Amino acid sequence: MLRLKQMIHSLDAWLWRRGIDHPAIRVLLRNEILLAASGLLVGGLAFTATPWFFWFGVGLTIMAWTFWGLARFFLRKGLGDYSTAFLRIVLVRWVGRLVLVGAVLYVSLIIYKAPVFALVGGMVAAGACALASYALAARSPRRSAD
Repeated sequence: MLRLKQMIHSLDAWLWRRGIDHPAIRVLLRNEILLAASGLLVGGLAFTATPWFFWFGVGLTIMAWTFWGLARFFLRKGLGDYSTAFLRIVLVRWVGRLVLVGAVLYVSLIIYKAPVFALVGGMVAAGACALASYALAARSPRRSAD
């Protein structure tokens, strides 16, 4: 248990150093990263028996990467500082991210014949984890102390 707390503290400090300073968003990203890493680890270990868990982990990782990019981008500036040029960059980055996700999904589904429900299930599970993590972190009385 102590090792898990140390790992969580180290991951929180790593996220803080990378500009994720909002406490609820930091908890959300930490949980997403841990879930994606555990999904890929379990999937990698069980790949020879069933590749389904690996592709579930890939779906988790896609969503964790999406949340990571959004959090890093939107936590850089205050909400009042947005301009038209800034919003154009947001759109260009978003389209670039969609193209990369599309490429990963294409390679996974078409070339490697990944199970569709494993990828979608991982993405849905990551979305549910994000919602639950944010809701719990936002309600936490410790939030103002972070």
